[in-house]
Amino acid sequence: MKEILEGLLKKEKGIEVWIEIEDGIELEKRDRKLFLKENYSDQSLTIRYVNKEGKGGLSYTTSLETEAIEEAYLKAKVLSSYGVPVCLPEPSQNYPELSTQPFRKLTSEKILTFLEELEELAFNFDPAIKRVEKIKFAFGMNKYLLYRESLELTWETPFYSFVISVVAKSDKKEASAYEWFEGAVLDWETIKERTLLACKKAIALSRAEKTKSFKTPVLFPPFIAVELLDLLEFSFSGDEVLKGRSRLKDKIEKKIFSKKINLLDDGLREDLPESRPFDDEGVPQAKTILVENGILKNFLWDTYWGKKAGVSSTGNARRPDFSSFPKISTTNFYLEKGELKREELLKRFSQVFEVVEILGAHTADPISGEFSFGASGILYSQGEPVAYLSEMALSGNLFEVFERVVELGSDLTFYGSTGSPSILVEELEIG
Repeated sequence: MKEILEGLLKKEKGIEVWIEIEDGIELEKRDRKLFLKENYSDQSLTIRYVNKEGKGGLSYTTSLETEAIEEAYLKAKVLSSYGVPVCLPEPSQNYPELSTQPFRKLTSEKILTFLEELEELAFNFDPAIKRVEKIKFAFGMNKYLLYRESLELTWETPFYSFVISVVAKSDKKEASAYEWFEGAVLDWETIKERTLLACKKAIALSRAEKTKSFKTPVLFPPFIAVELLDLLEFSFSGDEVLKGRSRLKDKIEKKIFSKKINLLDDGLREDLPESRPFDDEGVPQAKTILVENGILKNFLWDTYWGKKAGVSSTGNARRPDFSSFPKISTTNFYLEKGELKREELLKRFSQVFEVVEILGAHTADPISGEFSFGASGILYSQGEPVAYLSEMALSGNLFEVFERVVELGSDLTFYGSTGSPSILVEELEIG
């Protein structure tokens, strides 16, 4: 295949080839019975062609045969006449040196044994746990290759993913909850902790009931806080800044959040899943401080939008999938941890509402920051649970929430490439 690509790149300038290869094993059980056991291999090749007018066309194939590659090239070339403006970066001589995480190859038998242990862990945790609806584990290797004139880049990294859904039943109702893990490093203990967390959440939700509205400080644990961070990502994207859609436009070096907030995008931290030497258009990845002590420091850029802004790419070009052009996106996006344990956060005020579940996060407005979630959780008094609440409304503004952060937990936790500690916020309306 390499000879084919070399011949293609010699034809003319403006051709870029992106290849993704994923080889893995996936096992899934449902209600304690084996549902799926599969070895799989997915591959894709994407060609981006940039014509003399600077417009790009894109085509792709899931076959790496010569004929399919040639066809994708010709289609991308034709589509470039109707394409979008593209700016290909110059090759770099300074890619960061990153170590690939060691790959732990597992047998299907070992995975099944471990899933059975997790099922037993869930059922033995509390009699209220009645079902393990679904439990799934997958692992394998991802390989990324980028070819352009005088440029050849390759990166390979392992992946491990896990998801569990459990059902709890109380004298009030039945409720389900799930937890998941995804990373480049296999951590059995973290997976066990997520299993127990799913159980705790399901039990809390099964005991919850609606009550009247009230105001109280709110604790967002890591599994909820990462959803809030995902909503913030839009505002740090350089293209949205230049389009005037980001609320953070014109606020560089201004205080936007609580001084407790230090927010980073780190494409170089070797234990995280989105770390690589290069982004999806061949620019070296980097560590970018976005917010420092509540002050806005940087935005994220790719080559095209960075050039329009007069700044360099931050190495944040990502393809949403192999059929799409690269666009500005985070790598490993996280909020630095604080110093307090969860128990200390719950005692920080006389009363604290800990959110266990939010519904409707996708309805939040990324431009204004306005949101209205359905919320369920646990009400604490002096650090002790006194009520389990559900069908409550949690409304406000995302930017104001981060302005009103009073403490951060020491429990920085990653869900995939997004990480956050627990976040304690001043009074919010729970209705």
